[in-house]
Parts: sequence; structure tokens; C-alpha cells
Amino acid sequence: MRYGLDITRQPIPVVPAAHYMCGGVRAGLQGETNVRGLYVAGEVACTGLHGANRLASNSLLEALVFARRAVQPSIDHTKSSRTDQSASRWWPRPTMPKSLGNTVLNNIIRRTREVRDELQSIMWEYVGIVRSTTRLQTAEKRIGELELEWETYLFQQGWEPTMVGLEACETRNLFCCAKLVVSSALARHESRGLHYTIDFPHLEESKRLPTIILPSSSERQAIHWSLNKLKLV
Repeated sequence: MRYGLDITRQPIPVVPAAHYMCGGVRAGLQGETNVRGLYVAGEVACTGLHGANRLASNSLLEALVFARRAVQPSIDHTKSSRTDQSASRWWPRPTMPKSLGNTVLNNIIRRTREVRDELQSIMWEYVGIVRSTTRLQTAEKRIGELELEWETYLFQQGWEPTMVGLEACETRNLFCCAKLVVSSALARHESRGLHYTIDFPHLEESKRLPTIILPSSSERQAIHWSLNKLKLV
């Protein structure tokens, strides 16, 4: 009643919700990965416990068992290793965008939030549970165009490559995640739990393998071209 819902007179409204992510990063029995010092557990991990569908019991097993398993090895690694500061010299020091002024910063934050809403709408509309190759390709194209338009806007406002901000960092992470989800969906040519693609409706045992996405030469060239376009390199 406090939220304006009288369930004695009307049905309880129910809307679809985004499904859990089904990891993710390949991990061993102790949560270790092939990156030294990086341990993962939970939704981000790919341990084989997920199966083809995401269930609450899987989440509990990941969160309780594998999180506990990963703790001691990660502590041992921290105690036995030293931080190598030399790599930090490869990168310019990050700076806060205060020099842009409050008006410009507020405009950037407002536009960035609009872009995030647009990205969310694209993913919801084209990359849902039921998918098709055409719709995924449309999403891929629109995501790329939206990201380039947003990055161009940032630098037109005076944003520098070394500048960091919460809204900008989160949005870049969301773009990265969205592109990986779409790339993975396009690479998976069968339907096995969680999502269904109408172009490949049948389950094929020969394809019971993880879908692993690596940067292709064409993608690297596209990224390099975009950065040149924005005068980042």
C-alpha cells in the first residue's frame, strides 16, 4: 500500500529482470586464474559449476565454497610477493577533470548518464534472452556508434586522455562489457540454456565448449583508428 499497490484489488505487477551473468573468467579449484595474483569467485568465475543454466544453488556454491577456497591462496600470494612499481612508469599519472569547470563537468555527467541509458536500452532490446544474428549485429553496430559519439563528445568538451572520473570510468567499463557479451553471443552457434538464438535453435554436443573471445586484428585496427580519430595516439 505504501507504494501505491493494493494487492487485494489488483494483480501484483511483474516485469522481466536481467538474468545473472554466467561467468566469465576461467578459474581453478582454488579460484586461481592464469593471471598471477588474480583470484575470482562467484558470478564472474567459470568453474564448471554453472552448468548451462544459472540457479540459486550454483550461486551459493560459488559464493561460499569457492570464495573460501580462494582466500588463503590469495593471502599467501600477497605475503610472498613484492609490488613492482616499475610498471607504473609506463603510464602517465591520472588527473581529475576539475580544470574543465563545473558547467562543463555537469554537461559531461548529464550526457554520460544519457548514453548509459541508451546503451542499456540497446542491450535490453537486441541482446535479451531470445536472440538472432541480425539483431546482435545491429546491437554491435549501434554500440560502436554510440561509444564513438560519446568519446568524441568528451574530447570536444576538453577531456584529456589522462583524466578520470567515476561516471566516465563506469561507462567505459559498461561499453567493454556490452561488446564482449555481443561478441560472445555472435560466436555461440547453438542454444544451450540461459539464452536462445533463433538462427541456431538446436543443441549440439560437439559445441559443448566455452566460448572464448580474443581481440582480433580487425578489432585492434578499428580501435587504433578510433583513437587516432580522437587524437589519443
